[in-house]
Amino acid sequence: QVEDAALELANQQNFPVAHKVGDEYAIQRPIREWFGKESINTGVIGAHPDFEYLDGTDQTKYHHITTVFIDIKNSTRLALRYDLEQVQKIKNAILRAASETVRALDGHVHRFMGDALMAYFGGITQDREGTCMAAINCAAMLRLLMDESISPTLQKQGIDPKDIGFRVGIDYGDDRDVLWSSYGYTDVSEVTATSFYVDAAAKLQSMASKDNAMLGNNLVQHLDLPEALTEQKTEIRDGKLAPVPYLLPNYALETGSSHNYKIHELKFTEFVRLLPLPIEMRQDLARNLKAYPGIQFQAFTKDINSSKEYKSLSRCVNKGTEVQFLIYIEAHALDGLRLPLRGEWVRKNHGKEAADVGMDKDELGTFEVKPNTANYGRNPTRYPWTRNAEYRGIHTMEVRIYDRQNALLFSDIIGVHIR
Repeated sequence: QVEDAALELANQQNFPVAHKVGDEYAIQRPIREWFGKESINTGVIGAHPDFEYLDGTDQTKYHHITTVFIDIKNSTRLALRYDLEQVQKIKNAILRAASETVRALDGHVHRFMGDALMAYFGGITQDREGTCMAAINCAAMLRLLMDESISPTLQKQGIDPKDIGFRVGIDYGDDRDVLWSSYGYTDVSEVTATSFYVDAAAKLQSMASKDNAMLGNNLVQHLDLPEALTEQKTEIRDGKLAPVPYLLPNYALETGSSHNYKIHELKFTEFVRLLPLPIEMRQDLARNLKAYPGIQFQAFTKDINSSKEYKSLSRCVNKGTEVQFLIYIEAHALDGLRLPLRGEWVRKNHGKEAADVGMDKDELGTFEVKPNTANYGRNPTRYPWTRNAEYRGIHTMEVRIYDRQNALLFSDIIGVHIR
């Protein structure tokens, strides 16, 4: 029989092992560690806790939210190909992975709807831009779980990979565009959000292809996501590839014109480069990344009193925040190599603010990796670059180290999300 494939990740070589078999938080623990989050999110399904006070009342509250819909693709077909016990286990594996990925990134699971899940990211005290990015991180991590754990495990159990998968739709509604209220009567009621952008997330999910995520234009515009991380959806029409630029159905406005709400497909192969996963994992998933034993690339945000490690795209920082990027080389990591080695770094600002002042061009630099003669090789060597977060959007720093024959030894990238 099919086992709970979502928890199988605890036995995967690249994932931390859960504390016990069947641990409810086996999915959460590694994700929260990678994203620099403490403890475990034990939030429960149901009304968003920040708006629960509306239950059974006629009160309303306008407040922004990011909505995520996750649907199991081909779920109806499953019941025609497998017995019901197998179908239940397949669906439960994916929904467990989805709900725990939501909670791992501090989202709130609102409800299960048959073979789908609805979740909210954000709240009264949460940073709106950070939670928007967390929703996209959630979609990317779920894709990773499907590719690296759930699908291979179910395939070993005799399930055809074509029969399993998910689709994600995400959109953001601002304060004036989202109304929270209670629907129904006191004993039969639910607190939920009313908004075009909540509904759009559901429509986007239905338009997504297998194991992919669709993003609404409001979300993309709000985050000022670079074009490198999204692409236009396409479909086959009359035997030819055709663009799908707008949300479907494309509703008519009161003026008679079409709504023409733009949509975007998340480019997973590019976005995964910026996830705060170990480089040893990402190098197998994305281009131009390479691990080398004993070399690490890290970032730290600094203020007057302290310095805190910044995990790539894990949180949003204020403009003006000092960010130190650091190459860390263990004392004997380069034994056997002819030194010095050649290093390159590439810094880039993405977004409208940087483009408006001509600061969206690549900034290039070089450095040499030399023997650490000052301490005779006893201590690690550090190569730091300090920059300020100056423009809203995503700031990236990429580093590469080459040997004397110009062969790439190490390459990594960190993205800093700036509000």
